[in-house]
Amino acid sequence: MRLLSLIVLTFAALLGISFAVLNAGPVVVNYYIGSQTFPLSVLILGVLVLGILVGWIVSFLTILKLKMKLRSKD
Repeated sequence: MRLLSLIVLTFAALLGISFAVLNAGPVVVNYYIGSQTFPLSVLILGVLVLGILVGWIVSFLTILKLKMKLRSKD
């Protein structure tokens, strides 16, 4: 089992590295007060992490609300 997880982790790392190499082109992000240039792979990774965090926070708040509702019924 440990070998299988090592193989999967190695495959995921190689997949991530190849993704970063293939999407290394610069992308200009325009803000209201300026602009900044990022590699496309970094921008996609940042948006993915931000989406995971927002999803986690929303689900955590929903679960917390439901637990409070269940405790108030007792």
